Amino acid sequence: MSSIKYALLAPLMAISALTIASESVDQQQDVAANPNVSIKIQRGNVEFISWDNNSIQVKGELDELSKGFIFDVKDNTVVIEDKLPRSYQGSNKQGSQLTIYLPTQLSLDAEGVSADFALSKLSGQIAIALVSGNIEAKQLSGSSKLTTVSGNINSEQLSGKIKLETVSGGIDDKESQGEAEFRLVSGELETHSDFTQVSIDQVSGDIEATLKQINKINMVTISGDADLNLGSQLSKGHLETISGDLTMAFSAAPNLSFMIDGGPGGKISNQLTDDKPAKQKYSSSQSLQFNSLSGDGQVNINTISGRISVK
Repeated sequence: MSSIKYALLAPLMAISALTIASESVDQQQDVAANPNVSIKIQRGNVEFISWDNNSIQVKGELDELSKGFIFDVKDNTVVIEDKLPRSYQGSNKQGSQLTIYLPTQLSLDAEGVSADFALSKLSGQIAIALVSGNIEAKQLSGSSKLTTVSGNINSEQLSGKIKLETVSGGIDDKESQGEAEFRLVSGELETHSDFTQVSIDQVSGDIEATLKQINKINMVTISGDADLNLGSQLSKGHLETISGDLTMAFSAAPNLSFMIDGGPGGKISNQLTDDKPAKQKYSSSQSLQFNSLSGDGQVNINTISGRISVK
């Protein structure tokens, strides 16, 4: 008798399990103005979209391993999480597939493990942290910190204070403005934006940057080439390369004093003025100091086993 009951119940159990695995969510709650929002989606694909409502809506499919969906609102704090077991296997394709509508002005702290996040038209203090996944960000303003350990970051039309960081992946930025900090290990950086201040720290990867509104730049690169196209209003710079070439091309003659140290194995090419690099007496190292125009600003460049070109 028990075996007959099991045979009859088994299909129902399978259907029930399938229903749980593909559970959908569509919840909306009112929130205070400028809320503090914390979101944890461990795997899957999440799109964050702004709207002109003092409410938050979550729509889509929960992770097939979901142990429960949390959407708590208390005073100015909002917590959203798709809870998973402590250990699991699988990819983001099996994870949560969510669209989250948020007030435009907010403080957002969102994290994931194996997930791709996309954000657009949000303003405030925004922090995104992924372990393995890509970040796509458009039209963010305020203070934005976007970090992924293994993944790419694509950003467009960001403004304010911006920090983009990836350990194994590339960064592609365009049409942004404000102050930016880029940190990369084993990845390419490409930025074509109107930043006034930029800091770049890169290991094992090339840099291509067009920064026509730049006033201040700091850069350290190891084992990679840097190609910088800069505006003439640059007033301060400190740049270091190890085992990599650096080209600084200005849109017009800058008003700068240059101090360039070629270091061991370095070469210097100056196409801004007629000044030529000098060789050290007992080594092949080159160095060069010169002024472009009246030399009101200051740029220091150091290299080891690299070629420095200014033009």
